[in-house]
Amino acid sequence: MTQTSGPGETAGALVFSLTRMYVRYSFAPMSAYVEKGHGPLLVAVCAGLFCMPFMMAGVSAVLPLLGEELHATARELGLIGAAYALGLAMFQLGGGSMGDIWGYRRIFLWGTALFALTGAAQGFVPSVDLLLPLRFLQGVGGAILNACGLALLASAAPEGRRAVYLGFSSASISAGVACGPAVAGILADSLGWRWLFWGNALLALAVLCLMNFFVQFERRPTPDRAFDWKGCSLYGLGMTALTCGASLLADRPLPAWGLLAAFGVMLAAFCLYEWSAKAPLLDLRLLGRSKIFALSALASLVNYASLSGLVVFFSLYLHYGLGMSVREAGFLLALQSAVQVLTTPLAARLCLKIKPGWVSGIGVFLCGQGVLAATLLRLDSSIWLFVAVQTLLGIGISFFAMPNTTIMFGSAGPDHVGQASGLNGAVRTGGQLFNLVLITLTMSFFLHGQSVRRETVGSFMSAMHLDLKIFGLLNALALICILVRYHIFRKARSAA
Repeated sequence: MTQTSGPGETAGALVFSLTRMYVRYSFAPMSAYVEKGHGPLLVAVCAGLFCMPFMMAGVSAVLPLLGEELHATARELGLIGAAYALGLAMFQLGGGSMGDIWGYRRIFLWGTALFALTGAAQGFVPSVDLLLPLRFLQGVGGAILNACGLALLASAAPEGRRAVYLGFSSASISAGVACGPAVAGILADSLGWRWLFWGNALLALAVLCLMNFFVQFERRPTPDRAFDWKGCSLYGLGMTALTCGASLLADRPLPAWGLLAAFGVMLAAFCLYEWSAKAPLLDLRLLGRSKIFALSALASLVNYASLSGLVVFFSLYLHYGLGMSVREAGFLLALQSAVQVLTTPLAARLCLKIKPGWVSGIGVFLCGQGVLAATLLRLDSSIWLFVAVQTLLGIGISFFAMPNTTIMFGSAGPDHVGQASGLNGAVRTGGQLFNLVLITLTMSFFLHGQSVRRETVGSFMSAMHLDLKIFGLLNALALICILVRYHIFRKARSAA
């Protein structure tokens, strides 16, 4: 007698079949596109790129325990994250330019060594006063590691396979964000928060050994070109003013606005100097020569300006709006990064089938749909609406970030890969800081200086919905950049 399957078994079989099909299509064939001998290079760079966001997300998760043991104030806890972000912001352009001059592999090793040593030292600190400069130096190492790691992959990738190599790196970065809070919590509960720093340092040391002893690839350096120390100093001072101004805006608005004005002055001085420099840190003429490169950078800046602060709103919404515990909210917030990890290989495969410009356009559109869906969140909304928002944003970011980066590297040319890598990180950081300033202003306006709690959650929701509408407009601007870029590319192709 034949036994028919129930609806539950049928649904389970369907999910299993779809999952197997997805894995076969996106993950399994990726190794076929990797050049023989490039395995150690990919592993070393991707593991290094994993460490950087893992450290940022992980430290945020253990701040309460760290603050309790080191007797840190709330302001000092905030400075721990700001110091790391400042190091990242200041040296992304410099790290890429150093790679162009002295070789990406060599500078990657320097950055990884600095990242590992300062990370290990943080596990021994007795006070916040010693922790803060080490966090800054680790951010510097992370910026150099990131810029030269991406440049290494972009330079090593064979013709037509750059999207695959960058797909591995993008998935690694997303995995670092997703794993950071969970792994940090486990280490803190079982061994203590200091093992987060020591464990990350050990992984960075393994990356250092792998790159030094098993990777021989190196782009031919150009030591006859001088490093732009003056431009690097101007850019560093400007990013310091921007980061500190954004951090102080809520508590000390007057000096914060002064610092933001100083950032504007420094940025103008940096652009004027770079335009006339013989060996600039950032070749501004490249933005004029390649409109595709300029539009890709602008699309990245605007899109990240519309997305970076959503985690702030969502964490507060889940905790105070829906009454979830910090742990429950953390798992839901990790969903977006997990979706990015899963869908980045698919995005890389699509870039091989169709143009990366189309894939990045789909990504921006999906990001916009995620922001639009987020405007529907209310205090009585179903949790499945939030899951849908996180899923849309995860797919959208993975479909946008890697293809757009691929286009930036391709349009910059082989002599400017390091600068393109540094600028890619710089515009992302700039978008994040702009987002932080906007969120701080709207929260201050609606909450009148009060903190977010159950009694003020209504005002918080008003601030969130206003910012989401602004984010939607920014996303539309990013989509316009993508469409104009496609028009220019199509026109150039027709002329050829």
